Amino acid sequence: MRKPLEGVRVVELGTHVAVPKAARMMADWGAEVIKVEPPTGEPWRKIGPSYGVPGRSDHNPIFQSENANKDSIVIDLKAPEGLEAFTKILATADVFITNTRPRALQKLGIDYETMKDKFPKLIYGHFSGYGPVGPEKDRPGFDVAAYWMKAGMPAEWTMKGLPPFKPTAGFGDGTCAALLLSGLLAALLAREKSGRGDFLQISLYSSALWFNSSGVVTGQPQYGMKFPRGKEDYPAPYNLLYQTRDGDWILWSLPDWDKRYRDFLKALHLEQYADDARFTTLANAGKHVIEVIDILEKAFRALSTDEVVENLTKGDFVFNRATNPVEISTDEQAWANDYLARLTLEDGKDVVLPTNPLRFESFTPDFKLAPQLGAGTKNILKQAGYGDAAIGQLIDSGAVSGV
Repeated sequence: MRKPLEGVRVVELGTHVAVPKAARMMADWGAEVIKVEPPTGEPWRKIGPSYGVPGRSDHNPIFQSENANKDSIVIDLKAPEGLEAFTKILATADVFITNTRPRALQKLGIDYETMKDKFPKLIYGHFSGYGPVGPEKDRPGFDVAAYWMKAGMPAEWTMKGLPPFKPTAGFGDGTCAALLLSGLLAALLAREKSGRGDFLQISLYSSALWFNSSGVVTGQPQYGMKFPRGKEDYPAPYNLLYQTRDGDWILWSLPDWDKRYRDFLKALHLEQYADDARFTTLANAGKHVIEVIDILEKAFRALSTDEVVENLTKGDFVFNRATNPVEISTDEQAWANDYLARLTLEDGKDVVLPTNPLRFESFTPDFKLAPQLGAGTKNILKQAGYGDAAIGQLIDSGAVSGV
C-alpha cells in the first residue's frame, strides 16, 4: 500500500526536538527526509548523557525518537561549496523546515525572503522560541524556558508554597511538532490546488499559549484568580492530587459532581456524608472547599493504592495514579496498543521507545534506525546532480563529509 507522503521530499535543517520530530513523522508516512547536519553533528546526537543514558554512535536511544527513518548529509554551510550543494539539494525539495535563528539564515542567504523567488513551489517552515517580531524575537529558546516558564504552566499547576515544577525537556517541543506537522500537511494540500509554496511560522511560545488556552483565560485580572493556588483558591475539590496510604498520588476528576457525588463518596467509604449539605452540590462543595478537601484527603490516606484503584475503577470514575517513569516501558496498556516498541540498536542492545501515535488502517510505518552522521552524503549529492569526481572534491575541501 502506498504511504500517504510517498514522493514528498523534505529537507530538515533542524536541531533538538520540535523540527526533527515533525520531520520524523513525515518520514514515517513515506516522505524522504534529508537531515542536514554540520560536521560535528546536530547537538541532539550528544544529549544522552545529560539524561543519564548513552549518546554513542552505536547506542543513542534519545536520538532515535526524533530521527528514525531519515537520511543524513553533513554540509559545512559556511563553506561556499557547501552552501552551493545545500541550495542544489533544496531545489529538489517540496518542504524545508528549520529552527535556525533568522540572523543566521539571512547571513547564509537561505532565509525565506531570499529563497521564495528561487523556489516558488517550496513550502518553508520556520520554528522559533518566541516568534518573529517583538522584544524577545532574537532570544534563544528551549521548551523549558520559552514554552513552559513563559506561558505560565509551572506557576499555574503548582500548589502554593511549593517551587514551580520542572518539566521534562523536549515535552513542549513535541506538542509544537504536531502543530508544525499539521501546517506542513495543509500547505502541501493547498499547493496541489495553487501550484505555489508557502511560508509557515510557529514558535514555542505561540504553541504554549494555544495549548494553555484555559490558563490564558483564567489568569485574566477580571476573573480574580490567584496563582499559584492553595486549597482555598480552588473552585472544586477535584483535579487535585490526593495521597494514598501507600504514598501514591491519585488525580481524579468529577465535573458531573451533582449526579455522581454519592457514588464517589461510597467508593471512598464516606457514605456518612451523602446528605451533608457541603457535598450535595458542586456549588456547595466549592463554598466549603477546604473542609471537603480535608475530608477527602483523610479518606484517601486511609486506603491502600490498590483499594482506591479498584473502587474508582468499579465506579467508572476518571482518575489515575501518578505513574513513575520507571514503570512506563513495561506498561501493559501501552504494549497492548503497540504504543511502545522494542528496538535493537547498532551495538546489539535493546531499548524501548514510543511509536508514532497516529494509526492508519492502510499501512504500518516502518522503523529504520536514525542515520549515522553523514550516512547518506554521497547518495544525496548524486541525486542533486553531482558526479563522483565533484563529490570527491567537496569531501576533500571539507565542504561535506560522510559516506
